[in-house]
Amino acid sequence: MIASIKDYRSACYLVDIDGTITDYRPGSMDPKQFVGGNFLFPIFCDLMVEQGIVRAEAIKRIVDLAERIVYWDYTDFIAAFDLPAQEVFDRLRAWHHENLLVYESTLALLKQLHRDGRKLYVMSNNPYVGCLLKLEVAGLAEDGASSIFTGIFGTNRVLGCKSDPTVWKRALSELPFEPDQVGTIGDNPKEDGQLPRSLGVGETIILDRNQKIPSPGIILPASGHGCDCSIG
Repeated sequence: MIASIKDYRSACYLVDIDGTITDYRPGSMDPKQFVGGNFLFPIFCDLMVEQGIVRAEAIKRIVDLAERIVYWDYTDFIAAFDLPAQEVFDRLRAWHHENLLVYESTLALLKQLHRDGRKLYVMSNNPYVGCLLKLEVAGLAEDGASSIFTGIFGTNRVLGCKSDPTVWKRALSELPFEPDQVGTIGDNPKEDGQLPRSLGVGETIILDRNQKIPSPGIILPASGHGCDCSIG
């Protein structure tokens, strides 16, 4: 059960996606199916092959582009390879709906925080479009916009992943709040907890997603600033 909203003290929350809002269904992330270490690149590869490009050459072009554009988004591949955007997004959405599960307890908390007037931002190791695709599965985004998140800090927006303190500094610098008015909600004790707290973030809520098979859990109340909360 969700505690009283008064137990959540921050005016603004930076919210993780993977392992917090959504997760991958068991068996969905088979590395043997990846292209260039990415689970969605096979979609681009298949479309390129359908256009007449030899698969090995398609893979090479995808990997080369991903290395050249360090902070890429999926739209970069659509543009670079002249792929049909609607077909790409149809396949990307189909993959996400088939392979993701949603933590309903997290959704309930976020909606409650939103109703209470708290500002919510995504803070994710996904690129911007990747964030939107996952939020769509959770029912929190539609037509390229989120219903409850004011902004989305994806990797191509903040130029890196959450393990980099500079990334957190970039995100915090864009918020109309002082760091001690900001909270984080995530599942990684270091990236979502220790690191932002070291930069002055006032509250951290860490969810325990270490079950072998992910399943929705219960969000426990934040007992105070700088606390780490778990789910059982």
